[in-house]
Amino acid sequence: MSGNASREKYFAAALEILTDQGFGHLRMTSLHQRLGVSSGSFYHFFAGWDDFVAQFLENWVGQTAEISAQAQLASDPFNRLETLRLLARSVPHSAEAAMRLWSATDPAVATAQYHVDTQRLAIIREAVSAAGVTNSRAGLLAQHGLSIIVGWQQLSHPFDAYVLDDMLGQFIELVRGSASSV
Repeated sequence: MSGNASREKYFAAALEILTDQGFGHLRMTSLHQRLGVSSGSFYHFFAGWDDFVAQFLENWVGQTAEISAQAQLASDPFNRLETLRLLARSVPHSAEAAMRLWSATDPAVATAQYHVDTQRLAIIREAVSAAGVTNSRAGLLAQHGLSIIVGWQQLSHPFDAYVLDDMLGQFIELVRGSASSV
């Protein structure tokens, strides 16, 4: 039986393992140990390891879609960018850095990473464009904004959310300056 486990607890445990130890330590055994459950619990929720990975990745892509949807609620493009900045604090950045490494060795993870990056670029680009920046410049600025996040995920050990927040604030000011110069 599943005991006190759930799909969501397995996903949370996977993020913790990715954060603490990296993708090389993400195994069924490490999940069981982290959750304090038997292997039977795992099979209550997942058909096997590949099914777990597929559902875990689907959940991650879905969380990115939820962040985009929350940001879309702000009608003002600068409020939308500030909402994205605020929501960036809730992202498990160290786990995402590990997932980016994992994506280099696993095509399924690489596909999910591509979808997450594409969603994030689209929401940033849309907000930058809505702020009055030309379409060609909006695309470049969106890439710049996402690069700040991805780059800081790779460089900051342990992850420093305050520095990322400051960098994203500076990014928003760059967009503001680009919008006023159009």
